Formats: sequence, structure tokens, C-alpha cells
Amino acid sequence: MKIAVMTDSTTSLTQALLDEYDISVVPLSVIFENGDSFIEREDIQPSELYQRMRSETQIPTTSQPAIGKVVEEYEKLKDEGYTDVIGLFLSAGISGTYQSATQAGEMVEGINVHTFDSKLSGMILGGYVVYAAERVREGASPETIIDELLEMREHTGAEVVVDDLKNLQKSGRITGAQAFIGTLLKMKPVLKFEDGVIVPLDKVRTKKRAVKRIEDGVLEKVKDYDEVTLYVVNGDSREDGLKLYENLKKRCPDHYVINYSDFSPVIASHLGVGSVALGFTNKRIPSLENRPEDYVEQ
Repeated sequence: MKIAVMTDSTTSLTQALLDEYDISVVPLSVIFENGDSFIEREDIQPSELYQRMRSETQIPTTSQPAIGKVVEEYEKLKDEGYTDVIGLFLSAGISGTYQSATQAGEMVEGINVHTFDSKLSGMILGGYVVYAAERVREGASPETIIDELLEMREHTGAEVVVDDLKNLQKSGRITGAQAFIGTLLKMKPVLKFEDGVIVPLDKVRTKKRAVKRIEDGVLEKVKDYDEVTLYVVNGDSREDGLKLYENLKKRCPDHYVINYSDFSPVIASHLGVGSVALGFTNKRIPSLENRPEDYVEQ
């Protein structure tokens, strides 16, 4: 048995990690109003996206990988001698990527495809991917790894601060926000992932307090975990993200793994400018302990 690991481009995993674990990536795209289309990891970086979003009158749309592209990737892996592929993708609640990857797996013969809906996105999805790749190296079967990921998913989550809900509303990526919106004047929305979709959690008077809200909230959730990996995921609000990262380094026990990364362009286009998130899981993934100064846009 030879097992491959596949994911999508929203993970924000560095190229070094992708190369180290030989992880295959199917890319999503960002499309602007004038028709300009950019493939993640190839054509556009987060900083370029934010700069352009500020000058555009319409928010960009996004596109999942074409099912034919996913089939090609499965066929390529089969030709390389892989008997199985574990595919881990961003939440089916906000993208059709997982469904397309699952459907593509049914169209390919000669390789067993095992897909996993992370119910999240970004570097928190990246944590699942690296965990799966490490378990492959340790000799675990695909079925065992999927079972472990499902258990891990029960103890994984994320909270997000955004400047406003404009992008999420227009892209249809937030649920249950209508009653919430009417009380947001001069408030910062705090959101969370719940069963794979983004929902309102709280509203806080200032950005500083909102970021403190997710810091305290997540640390309360993980306080009884024996193992912890935290994910600071930053938009263009770098001062807020860096402050959150430094606070966690001071507050958390030594055995916590604290990861820092940026949102991918696709995720950033939905959250808008000024966003920052804090994710968590009940596993230690030491290979994801990268620092802000280590992070380089891919």
C-alpha cells in the first residue's frame, strides 16, 4: 500500500511543508469583476489581493477546482504508484470543493480515494493535512487515519474577528446573520465555525476587545486538553495578529504548539480586510510551530 495526501490551496501551508510531506494541492481561484482570474499559490498573494480589494467597487468571487482537474490529479497519483489517496478539503459548508473531490474519486479506477470534510479552512485545515501526512509515515492505514481525523474534528474549531460582514454576506458564506446585523453599529463582529458554516458568536465595541475576546474564548475551550495546537491566522490586520500571537506565547504552557500564518487569497476575499482568526485542536503538531518571522507568502 502506498498512500498519498491531497488538499486544496486554502491551507496556506508553506511550500517547504508541502514538499517535505509530498502533499498534492488542487488550487482554487479568485475572480475580479472585470474577469481577471488568479489561481491561488500561483498567480496571487494575500498582500496583492488586499491591495486590489481596496481599489475595487465589487468584492471578488471565488471558484473551486474543476472536477476534471481533480480527476487528473488522482490519475497522476495512480500513475506514480499510489494505491490510496487521503483528500482533506475546506468545509463543504462554504465550498463545493469537498463534494467535487469526492465525486471525482468515484470516477477514477485503480486508486482508492478517501475524502475528509474538515468543516473548517485555512491553516486549521493545514493542521489536519500535516497530521494525516505524519500518520501515513508512521504506517497507519487510510481507514485508521480518517477515524482519527473524525475524532480530532470533534475538538477542533476557530473564532474570527472581521471589520464588517459585507464580504461574507455578499458571498453567502455566513449563516444566521440577519438579526445580528441590525445591532452592529460601531461594533466588531466575532464569528465562529459551527458544523462547517460561519455563524455569529458575539459583537464587541472595539477591534482590540474583539481580538481579546477570541483569545480568552479559545484558551478557555482548550484548557483541559492534554495536547494543543493553536493557529493564529492573519489578514492584513498584522498588528492585531502579531499582538495575539505574542500574547499566546506569554500565556500558554510550553507544551502548546502555536502556529502563525496568513489567510489564503480565497479565504481573505470572503472575510474582507482587517480580519484575524484563532483556531485550535486537541493534537500537538510540532512541525506547524512556525513564527511570524518564518512565514513567507507562497
